[in-house]
Amino acid sequence: MVRDFCGLVFIAAALLYSVFAIIDNERLRELETQKRRGIEQISAMRATIEHRIQANTLVLKALKPEILWQDTPDRLRLQRVLDEFLTPELDISHLALAPGLKVSFVYPIENNQRILGLDYRTVAAQYHEVLLAIASQDVVLSGPVDLVQGGTALIARLPIFQQEGQLWGLASLVIDHEKLFHEIGFYRNPDYLFYLSRKNDQNGGKAIIGEPSVLDYDPIIVDVQVPNDVWQLAVAPRDGYWIKQQHEYWVHWLIGISLISLIVWAFAVLILTQHRLRKAVYTISYQSRFDPLTDLPNRYYFHLQLEEEIAAAKEDDYELAVIMFDLDHLRDINDALGHETGDALLEHVVERLQNSLHEHDLLGRIGGDEFVVVLSDFEHTSDIEKQARVLISDIMNTADIAQNHINITASAGIALYPRDAADAEHIVKCAELALYAAKSSGSMSVAFYDERLRQTTEQHILLHHEMINALDAQQFHVEYQPVIETETGLLTRCEALIRWDHPERGTISPGEFIPIAEKTGAIIWIGEFVMRQVIQDWQVMRGRGIDVTVAVNRSPREFNDKHAAKNWLLALEDANMPPDRLMLEITESMLMRNKDGQLANLRQLRDAGVHLAIDDFGTGYSSLNYLRSYPIDVIKIDRGFLSNVPENNTQTALVEVLIRIAHTLDMQVVAEGVEHAEQVDFLFEKGCHYQQGFYYGRSMKLDHFIKFTKKHNAEVLAKRD
Repeated sequence: MVRDFCGLVFIAAALLYSVFAIIDNERLRELETQKRRGIEQISAMRATIEHRIQANTLVLKALKPEILWQDTPDRLRLQRVLDEFLTPELDISHLALAPGLKVSFVYPIENNQRILGLDYRTVAAQYHEVLLAIASQDVVLSGPVDLVQGGTALIARLPIFQQEGQLWGLASLVIDHEKLFHEIGFYRNPDYLFYLSRKNDQNGGKAIIGEPSVLDYDPIIVDVQVPNDVWQLAVAPRDGYWIKQQHEYWVHWLIGISLISLIVWAFAVLILTQHRLRKAVYTISYQSRFDPLTDLPNRYYFHLQLEEEIAAAKEDDYELAVIMFDLDHLRDINDALGHETGDALLEHVVERLQNSLHEHDLLGRIGGDEFVVVLSDFEHTSDIEKQARVLISDIMNTADIAQNHINITASAGIALYPRDAADAEHIVKCAELALYAAKSSGSMSVAFYDERLRQTTEQHILLHHEMINALDAQQFHVEYQPVIETETGLLTRCEALIRWDHPERGTISPGEFIPIAEKTGAIIWIGEFVMRQVIQDWQVMRGRGIDVTVAVNRSPREFNDKHAAKNWLLALEDANMPPDRLMLEITESMLMRNKDGQLANLRQLRDAGVHLAIDDFGTGYSSLNYLRSYPIDVIKIDRGFLSNVPENNTQTALVEVLIRIAHTLDMQVVAEGVEHAEQVDFLFEKGCHYQQGFYYGRSMKLDHFIKFTKKHNAEVLAKRD
């Protein structure tokens, strides 16, 4: 059976070779014909370029007697002569004369004033080419080079020597190469692409014009002779192929393949079936052990490998370090740029990590944005931290993914064997707890595991899970704090504040759970809940005769979704809530990020009429430039600035400055933390638009707030009457 199988294979191979030989012979003949046409095209283009360059550079030699006229160029005479040369048939942009290598004459002078007085000896980028021209004592063509007055061009330089052989100076003719190659139709050939470069780079950069990709298409290359230099001209077909694809030979292939198919069909079915079975078994086995995106060991297989490492470490009595990395804001990148970009970024990160690790180091991916490294080659724990920071630094470099410049950062948690745990499951858990603590300290942090860390981290993790469950169990509710219009005293605004009534712990302060929600991403779900509740409560307020503007705090994470503004505006429209009855409060740190997607969302909201406010103004990094650049119309002065006003002169002066800034930028200002009448009078005197604080009222549930608002406004109006 084996012999028969080999015989069938030999016959099939012979038939395939015969078909291939016939087709290949046809291909070679067509290739020869096409390249002959290419040679004709490149020869014509070379002749045109050489002629055009020669026509332009001959002007320098023709001008040489005029330049040396009576040892001093007659400017008017030169200008008349140059006017004759500056014709559409040539590509001369301007002429510069530099007696003693210092430019003293330029024609035409328009747009070239900057090079008057230029000393070539002080321009390193051009002085080398000037010396080459002087050494050759003939016209030297260089470029394209960057011009002092802007733009790029070819420069033909001719050293001028007096009769006694003494160097008079230099005449430079600037040739508009863009015009030159446009006129000769360099790009307009319907069938071919050209690329022109220098054969060597002693007179400037090698590339002159055209796409370097031509060199990847088996080009025809010829030399182009220019003054004191040699260029190379390459040509290739526009589609990259000298001959077309082989679809016209399908009959030949069909006959050969049909004959072979009749012979080997039966065996092919058996072989294919067996191959598919082996491949399926291998795929199942591989997918059970490796991550399909990065080809790294997955959590299951990594644990098996780590157990083997631990067994070896136990037998040979050495330590292991488990470093767990977590990429910061990968979810935001996926939301803003798409999961394809996120996947490409992960592949980029893996490549960076693999290049930084040794072959015997173990690397695995155990989560969406979590990677684990096992190190065994270290002497002190400081070496481990140093290595972790090196890996974070390698990850941190900017990545260009799908035309997006992405700055990715990471945090790391470290656990040690046998100090922290004696088996793979527990040591990985320790590393996870250390990682969570590192992320709590901010991006690019590194933390080691310890028992205190375990307790704190587990509390945070527990609180995060309780937050998720609390949303489903409707343990959150929204309260409203009054905001008073200073001039009228009326309650026209309020701030929506989330409250958590835990069934066992009672009321949990937002200061305790909001920071954790920000770090874990739960803030997005909380923000959606608050927005839905505010819209619903506003409808109730309107139905009971109250028309107020509601301020809602938003996290920077929520603005990463490019459709955020559109979705929020649609929600307002569905509820018939005017956009100008909503004010979104953002932090100063969001302005510092300067993300295009976030800025687009802000502008869309502001254009629709939604008010945008900076919360806790003065405590972050805002500057007047940021305030002018972003569509902000309200600033809220942090309560900390108002605590000792007007008793403390420094605090009072700071608040005055902040209010003046708002007035200067034509923004409204809200003062938080108003607690006594002296502060009310002070803010009225300084022109603060709105006030908010315990002096007027704490946050209240909806029904209480509605009653409070009606009563307050009725009393204010009654006093007026």
